Formats: sequence, structure tokens, C-alpha cells
Amino acid sequence: MGEKRRKIRLQFADFNPAFDREHNDFIRFLRERYDVELTDHPDYVIYSVFGYQHLDYDCIRIFYTGECVVPDFNECDYAFGFDRISFGDRYRRIPFYLLHEYRKGYLDLLKERRIVTREEWRSRKFCNFVVSNCFAEDVRAQFYQKLSTYKQVDSGGRYLNNVGGPIENKESFQKDYRFSIAFENTSYKGYLTEKIVDAFRAYTIPIYYGDPDVSLDFNAKAFINCHDFSDFDDVIAYVKQVDADEDLALEILNQNPIQDRKNPYELKDFLYEIFDRDLKEAGRRPHSINVRQYEAMLKRHRFFEHEIYRPYRKIANTMKRLETGTILRRPGSTDEQNNR
Repeated sequence: MGEKRRKIRLQFADFNPAFDREHNDFIRFLRERYDVELTDHPDYVIYSVFGYQHLDYDCIRIFYTGECVVPDFNECDYAFGFDRISFGDRYRRIPFYLLHEYRKGYLDLLKERRIVTREEWRSRKFCNFVVSNCFAEDVRAQFYQKLSTYKQVDSGGRYLNNVGGPIENKESFQKDYRFSIAFENTSYKGYLTEKIVDAFRAYTIPIYYGDPDVSLDFNAKAFINCHDFSDFDDVIAYVKQVDADEDLALEILNQNPIQDRKNPYELKDFLYEIFDRDLKEAGRRPHSINVRQYEAMLKRHRFFEHEIYRPYRKIANTMKRLETGTILRRPGSTDEQNNR
């Protein structure tokens, strides 16, 4: 008989409604090592940014986000996030491109890259844009519209769609283009998602905006970094230059995109560090009267958010989508990029 595995009593809270509690990276990695029971009376809760249910669990709290949100270490014992910070044994930076189905894209970048030829470059269309979130900063739409005055930019997302409907497969769509607009939904140091990886994977030149320090993760010679220019007019002038210069374009396209090779399984390693600890010794967050008062305030806000504001917000969001011409989500869609 094999060695008896440690019992883990776990719950998830405050995730996107599309999150599958039985099929995700957390549960898969933990079940490789432990006997995991999902229960409403957990010793550990892994929670995200879409609510306040985690406040109801007086246990080890582990914060996770795929959004541009900084962990509140008054609320959590441990956290995964985007910020390039150190916080003892309580925090690990894990960019979104290393999580869930997006990890495969990064793993592909670690393989030997093929060479893009002149013939391939010449046969491609100009540029693509894939966005479904109409609530983010208008900077994405502004750049898309500015670049479209130079040449046609094909928009395949639900937002600003001009190709007859949302695309089914992003990689298949992007690979036919010279450039891909790879803008995050906001600009913040460290906030780096799958967008630039998707473009690299499709062998297009990313036009990137988001993390000003993106070149710490990816080779600055392999993409066009909007943060290197004074304004979008200068970015577009350089895009035009690359578009017209095959030698320059192929030099960019055929660079190795990786600058700092990441551990694709950083999530697994950090989870094991946390869950290997004795439960009695695993707690890290403060339990002072000030923190208790802070959590009580958050619970009062939760009532307002759920009972009063949320119904209004649903109506306002629908009106925003209609106003911007955003194609409504297909029934039953679980596409996490709906929020991106």
C-alpha cells in the first residue's frame, strides 16, 4: 500500500461564474499530492476578486487574481499576483500567461522557433485586433481607430467587430497578419497577461501596451513597445516603417521572444509550499482589532454591493454594450477573455 496522503479541506470563493471548481489548475495540482475534499467547512479557501464570500471563512485564505488587482494582505495569508514585489513566504508573482490554458502558449514559446520567410511576410494582411471587453480604458479603441486610418485593421473580438462576428480561434486568426494589437485592459507595472504571448505564438509582431516593464519578461527586440514612444502617433509612424521594411520586419519576427525564462509551474510549486506546512503554523495574516473592524466594514459594503448596486450595474453594463455595439456573449459561453 502507498503512503497515506494528507487530507486537505478546501473551498473556492469569489471567482468568475465560469470558473469550474472541479476542473482547474488549483484542484488538479493539489490532487496530485494530497487527498482534497471540497467542503463548505474548509481549512483553506482560495478566493478571487468577484465578491466578498471569502470573508465568511475564518481559515487559511489564499488570494488569486487574473485581473489588475493588488492583494490585500490584511485579508489573505498568501497571494498570487502581478506585482514584482517580495513579501516573505506570503507572495509569488505569477503572470496570467503562466496560468490555466494560457500556460500552453508560453510553453510553445520555449520550444525552438521556426523562421518566418519573406514570402510569408508578403502574403499576410496588415494587422488584427481582438478585444471583447468594452468597459476597459478607451486607449485600446483610440489606438485601433488611429491605426485604421493607415490601413484596414481587422477586429475579431466582440468589441468593435468588423469581420462579421466573433472569431472562433484566436491563434488561427492572428497567424494571417503581420501585426497584432496586444493591449492590456489597463497599464500597470507587472500586469502582464496572455496577449503578448498569443501574438508571439501566432508569429506576428505584437504592438504592446500595458506593463511598462514588459521587457523584463520578453525580449524588447521581438515586439513594438508603445511605452518606448512619446505618443501613439510616434508608435504608428514606427509601425509604418516596419510594415514597409521587410528586413526590419523579419529581424523583429525572428527574434527569440523570451527575455527571462519563467517556471511554467510556479503555481504548483507555491501551492505545495503552502499546503506542505502544518495547518497550525500556516497562518500569516494579522488578527488585530483593526483588521477585524476592517473586515466588518467590508461585510457592510457587501450588503450594499449585492442587494442594491449589482442589479443596477447589470442594467448599466447591458446598456454600455448596446451603446458601443459590442456583440453580446453567446449563451453558455465560458470564454474568460470576455473580461479582457
